[in-house]
Amino acid sequence: MKKPLKMKGAGVLLLCAVVLAACNETTDIASTTTEATPAVTTTGTTASTAKATTTDIIQKVEYAAEDAYTDWASANPTKISLTGTSATIEGEGAAAKDGKIVITKAGTYILSGKLTGGQITVNVKDKGVVRLVLNGVEISNSTSSAIFVEEAGKTIISLQEGTENIVSDGTKYVYPDATTDEPNSAIFSKDDLTINGTGKLVVKGNYNNGITSKDKLKITGGTLDIKAVDDGVMGRDLVAVQAGTLTIDAGGHGIKTSNDKEGEEGYISLASGTFTIKSGEDALHSSGGLDVSGGDLHLNAGDDGIHAEVSLAIAGGTIDITQSNEGIEAPAVLISGGKTNVVSADDGVNISNSAESAEGGAAAPGAATGGAGAGAGAGAGAGAGAGTSQAGAAPAGGPGGAPGGAPGASGANSSNMLTITGGLLSVDSKGDGLDSNGSITMSGGTVVVNGPIENNNGSLDYDGTFVMTGGFLVAAGSSGMVQATSDKSTQAGVLMTYTKTQQAGALVHLEDSAGNTIITFAPAKNYQSVFVSSPNLKQDASYTLSSGGSSTGTATKGLFEGGTYQGGTKVVDFKTATLITWLSETGVTEARSGMMGGPGGGRQGGGGGGMPPQGGGQRPQRAVQ
Repeated sequence: MKKPLKMKGAGVLLLCAVVLAACNETTDIASTTTEATPAVTTTGTTASTAKATTTDIIQKVEYAAEDAYTDWASANPTKISLTGTSATIEGEGAAAKDGKIVITKAGTYILSGKLTGGQITVNVKDKGVVRLVLNGVEISNSTSSAIFVEEAGKTIISLQEGTENIVSDGTKYVYPDATTDEPNSAIFSKDDLTINGTGKLVVKGNYNNGITSKDKLKITGGTLDIKAVDDGVMGRDLVAVQAGTLTIDAGGHGIKTSNDKEGEEGYISLASGTFTIKSGEDALHSSGGLDVSGGDLHLNAGDDGIHAEVSLAIAGGTIDITQSNEGIEAPAVLISGGKTNVVSADDGVNISNSAESAEGGAAAPGAATGGAGAGAGAGAGAGAGAGTSQAGAAPAGGPGGAPGGAPGASGANSSNMLTITGGLLSVDSKGDGLDSNGSITMSGGTVVVNGPIENNNGSLDYDGTFVMTGGFLVAAGSSGMVQATSDKSTQAGVLMTYTKTQQAGALVHLEDSAGNTIITFAPAKNYQSVFVSSPNLKQDASYTLSSGGSSTGTATKGLFEGGTYQGGTKVVDFKTATLITWLSETGVTEARSGMMGGPGGGRQGGGGGGMPPQGGGQRPQRAVQ
């Protein structure tokens, strides 16, 4: 299923690759992270434009020396002792009046004690750096933000080791007039904000957000426990986390950037840290790009687990999306490392942009509908990718989709792209497993898909091509909209479709004629099709597919490694006469028997493949002896 997203340029995939390379650089926090920024010209098309686009790196994450926690004792700090509704102040740059402590001078301020119905306000006209050391404070304000940075070059909140600090606002703010709507978070900054240290910060955003920066927000340490009515952590231009432990319970997005101006889009960068996020909307939501290069993420989302409007790169870390509507969503996604687990009520990974229609809109080229067979144009050789020995054959049946052939700009010709070069990706989806409103390339890594059990979705779903040149892929699910990788691939693949539904946990075992195991896999859900592509699969070789039995190996995401397979039932012996082999219990199928037409490996009548929906149409095939 598809959902509309914004697409900022045809070069987003390249942008992901460059950003990813930059994120792999290891830099001491006290230094400035520098990244090469060559202008790269790439030509591509989107649904809204068909012209060359020059894309630079849109985001550099730079950490200044003061972003790191340093001892404050030698900084000649001003001491602010909170005394309930006021404070006593030792030093310069701050004054207390009517429950408000106003800081007007750059410097270091040490805060301790309790302030009720008051506010810490930073208003430094010369744009200097203000450091607030929270040394065991409890600050609450029932009508506005508890900490409000009205103006400063940068504000740094340091969490003193061994302390717990509590900051909260009220459920209703009082503004001076009807046109004013800021501040609106328990901690609100109009300028850059950094949080560091090793202490704990508890934030209760009872009105709107927990922590907001209207500029850049960086977190380099500390334990943050944030509960917010809307977004937990928001930076307009940037949210970057280099270290720390974040627990977020948000009614809206967990971590969010909001700047959507073209060329200045917000960016999220997670390099390390531990994240436990429960959100009513997206757990991570970027108005531009997003990268994860490290850290331990546990995400429970009411909508998307990770969502980016422009590009998304995963280079490292451990990501566990335990609940989501769509697990990972962006127009361009690059996975090169890390361990990512996705559980989704809809698509596991969705690649789309704003030009695509929402679910219920126009079908993909040649898409079959309902349980009917394919319609006109699905004959042998139809579709841009036809002409192989398994050219599509039209199943009989009722009305189907449009003829296979030239797709729309938002389909096969789209610049939308899922690229997988490394890492481990595991998907358990009720909708499509990997869904690209464009194309997919895979050259490395391991992907395990436990896809849908309903026939209106598929474990693999793409409009353009799926070019597989390396890595390991297994995708199990229903057979109604099944697809294999494209004939443009260089690595062999086998798609097995069963006549009856196989039970969850029933092993799929594939071995070569010498008895070497290609795969032993236990799908987590009922399934009727399994696609396998492995570097160990070869063209013009003989194999045996078995079902059931047991293995003494070690299972990871259903994949068994090592051990001995035994007790299974042979399903079929076959030979891989072509690079992509279509298989049933009776042997290799010569006809492509597909749905949906897309070039080089799509569906009905296309050069890719797929099986027709059950309940309509016959599937012409004959066993190849």
